[in-house]
Amino acid sequence: MSSERPPRCRPLPAHVVEAVAAAEPFASHPEVLDRLDAALAALPPAERAAVVAAHGYAEGPVGAAMELDVETGDADVLARRGLELLRAALDDLEP
Repeated sequence: MSSERPPRCRPLPAHVVEAVAAAEPFASHPEVLDRLDAALAALPPAERAAVVAAHGYAEGPVGAAMELDVETGDADVLARRGLELLRAALDDLEP
């Protein structure tokens, strides 16, 4: 992220939250949100920003690149790496 521009903080779209919450019937909605929040917080900052911009806000690699002020290919790699880390952290929630 550029030190000249503050990060864009916005709530995740409802469809993203609902998709994660629907991952496992035995986990309550608040539990899933807590797990997602903790998993996102544990990501390295660049991967977290790339995942949130590319997937959470549906801006793709271009949006992640703009958020991080990096090349689109680099942002795509960061977003994919971040998703892999999230999947690993939440793998016990998958049906």
